[in-house]
Amino acid sequence: MEKTNLDILHRISSAVQQSFDLNHVYDTALDMALTLKDVDLAFIYLITEDRKEAALQAHRNLPEDYISKASVIPYPKGITWSLLNSGQVFNEEDIQDNKDVGPAGKQMGHRRGLGIPIILEGVVMGVIWLASYKTGKFSDEEVKLNVSIGNNIGIAIAKAKLYKEMEERVRIRTAELEESNQLLLKEIEERKRAEVEIRKLREQHELVNAINKVLKKMQYIESSLPENLADEIVQEIVKEKALHEALSDREHRVMLKIAAGMSIKDIAKEKYLSTSTISTNRARILDKLNLQSNADLIHYTIKHNLVD
Repeated sequence: MEKTNLDILHRISSAVQQSFDLNHVYDTALDMALTLKDVDLAFIYLITEDRKEAALQAHRNLPEDYISKASVIPYPKGITWSLLNSGQVFNEEDIQDNKDVGPAGKQMGHRRGLGIPIILEGVVMGVIWLASYKTGKFSDEEVKLNVSIGNNIGIAIAKAKLYKEMEERVRIRTAELEESNQLLLKEIEERKRAEVEIRKLREQHELVNAINKVLKKMQYIESSLPENLADEIVQEIVKEKALHEALSDREHRVMLKIAAGMSIKDIAKEKYLSTSTISTNRARILDKLNLQSNADLIHYTIKHNLVD
């Protein structure tokens, strides 16, 4: 028996460690329980979340009539709720004599029954029932074994509950990340559109500025052209006037005589000067006025209204 019990616990512990599927754990536990001597029926009830009902989770060899009548047991009816409320192991020699056993239970015809509470974090969550058509209590060894089975199922429930919570957190987090990703993609698209709009506006602004600069430059040229031309003419006139104003009085008189058509000899005779002196004066006049000949000099004097 000892080896069998160890094998049973090993199988159930392995099922708990290797699977998050509670149904697999239930099935393994009940299948192993049926290998015990004189165990004819095995079933598991768990309390619903609102703790108002005990619901049948898994079973072996239960009559269909019982399942249809007692798959859900409302609080606080029957021997199942007596065990759930007390949290104590129930080991009955002949459950037909127990007043807490309901009609559906008695109709199954089994005699001895063993109820093991399933406890999770100090709270009774359910019960494993083992029953036999023979009378007599289950042995202490069988009770201990089934208490261990109940503890393993409690561990499996806690593990499955944790896994379910983790799955829910992962689902929520995945949904949040997906939403964040969608918002990020939307923001990226909006930024791209904004950058395109900004670039277009910048290009338009630069084009407008360039056009304005061209227009201003054209306006400046148009408005300043007469003034610039007048300034240039005035400057040229001033420049040219300055040339003959740099002549000495004698040179000025000699310039006018030459412009009047007089020869060097006639001017010298009139001025009582030598021809060489007048020639020197002529050379200076032409140099100061940047002229080459008498004809240039005559043209200059006419242009500047120096002769009648």
